[in-house]
Amino acid sequence: MSTSAITSSTSTTSTTSTSSTTDNTTLSMTDFLELLATELKYQDPSDPVSATEYVSQMSQISSIQQLSNIYTSLNNTAAYSMIGKTATYSTTDSSGNTTTGSGTVQSVTISGSNTYVNVGGTTVALDSITQVASSSTTSA
Repeated sequence: MSTSAITSSTSTTSTTSTSSTTDNTTLSMTDFLELLATELKYQDPSDPVSATEYVSQMSQISSIQQLSNIYTSLNNTAAYSMIGKTATYSTTDSSGNTTTGSGTVQSVTISGSNTYVNVGGTTVALDSITQVASSSTTSA
């Protein structure tokens, strides 16, 4: 019985790229126009979509973007108004463990469309805040 050796060669290529990440839930006007161009490319010539429908879609996208901007601004304003107040928070980690705490809101951090609040040295997402109260100050 004769055996032959099997030789394999593996080649790996490593590339490094740098890219900026954006919020995947946001549809920009550029994304909408690309979608519109694709839709026009593949539409049925015997049943074309009216221009009025496209204008309606564009205005809806614009309205949604503006509402999102207003929502973000209101969240940021609410977060800034918490500075100096006592806040209670509740967070759940990836293992399902719930952590609660409270303390004085010291600062606010905005990262993209996310708003974070520093409560007593712990940074938590704004939506983790469960209660806010005025700090009790006593003077002698």
